[in-house]
Amino acid sequence: MVETAVGGRRRRALPVAVALVAVGLMAAMVVSGHLRESGSFVRFKPAGVMPETPDQIDHVELRAGGRRWEFVRGPGGWRLPSGPGPVPAALVSHLDSSIRFMHVAAPVRVMARAEWAEQGLREFGLDPPGYVATLYHGGQAVLRAGFGAPIPQKVLQYMRLQGRDELYLMPRFIGEEWEHVLKGATGS
Repeated sequence: MVETAVGGRRRRALPVAVALVAVGLMAAMVVSGHLRESGSFVRFKPAGVMPETPDQIDHVELRAGGRRWEFVRGPGGWRLPSGPGPVPAALVSHLDSSIRFMHVAAPVRVMARAEWAEQGLREFGLDPPGYVATLYHGGQAVLRAGFGAPIPQKVLQYMRLQGRDELYLMPRFIGEEWEHVLKGATGS
């Protein structure tokens, strides 16, 4: 009987000791103001083609098939400059995702001019591009991206940025998000 009571105390002491250590570590993080770095913790660094953060983008212009759409961000959210009310929530979701992807999603491959010049831009669906997205901050264009053809496997898509000689192979989901914005803007 004595042995059982002593063994029971030891079994309860281990979880209490672990909990006290955990509370001590949390208190140290609160006092120091930051999390403990570890080998398994990797800080997120955006690797997209647009250095500006998505919340800095206050105007988006899309062009496709000879048509043009504009979206302006204001205190009440995204609006069409000619429209009286806000942009529908589903369209806002695609627009915000599209902008965020330009900031965070890294190109799978960057092709120097020497790699693509012989074939020309038409080979990649970029002469002319299928659609063009221009992102603005404070009235200045910060990025103009022309989207071309997807590769045959449909997982990557060619993209060219105005003012740069390279072609970018981007994950297809980026172009698909912009296409959702175009579909929402045209009502189809």
